[in-house]
Amino acid sequence: MKTFRAKAGGVLLLVSLALSGCGGSAASPAKSSAKAARSSGQIVIAGLVTNSLGFPVARLPVRIIASKRPLQSDPRLGLKRGKLLVSGTTASDGTYRLIFPAPPGSKRFYLSFYLLGLFDEVRFARPARIDITAKVRAKKPFIFDHELTFHGAWDRVQKTIRAYPKSSPKARVIRRYGIAEEIRKAGKGTKTEVWWYYSRGKRFDFEGDKIVAEKNFSPIFK
Repeated sequence: MKTFRAKAGGVLLLVSLALSGCGGSAASPAKSSAKAARSSGQIVIAGLVTNSLGFPVARLPVRIIASKRPLQSDPRLGLKRGKLLVSGTTASDGTYRLIFPAPPGSKRFYLSFYLLGLFDEVRFARPARIDITAKVRAKKPFIFDHELTFHGAWDRVQKTIRAYPKSSPKARVIRRYGIAEEIRKAGKGTKTEVWWYYSRGKRFDFEGDKIVAEKNFSPIFK
């Protein structure tokens, strides 16, 4: 069987992942799995996700979305216009496998490695949606490896966290949400700070190192 590899390199054994179990799914014989998928009109996609250092990325969300209209590359946008066909996560070795039906019609298909709340946006740069329409329409199993790049502020985040005690509320907020997009002082002669995360829809009010208020609002995407 011919397969498609989106990127050069990777693990050669991944050629068989489109036909066998990986990414947390139960393994099954390669031939019977491929035959069953083809006969039911389903598509099989598998691959390996690594970081820019070459290490596998585990527990990463993997999603296939169908849409009648083109979607923006930003995975946070156009959620109401797309239909989720299948979702999963990468296994401990960074591999994944998804099996999904290819709905009839002229829809477009997208692969996404992002889901708000599950993707580590502090460590990694947010990955764009990937248009896999041509491969899905070919109705053949294919391999798609992906590499995540580290967020540009990741080094700064680590250095900032080390400046606080491990139990510090500020350190926990920074590890989860990153460096605040804006920090305001509540007034002269006060220790109160307001940390704004506009793209996350979060606000934290600190009195010294203690969180005295936390508010949610609609995210403001940039």
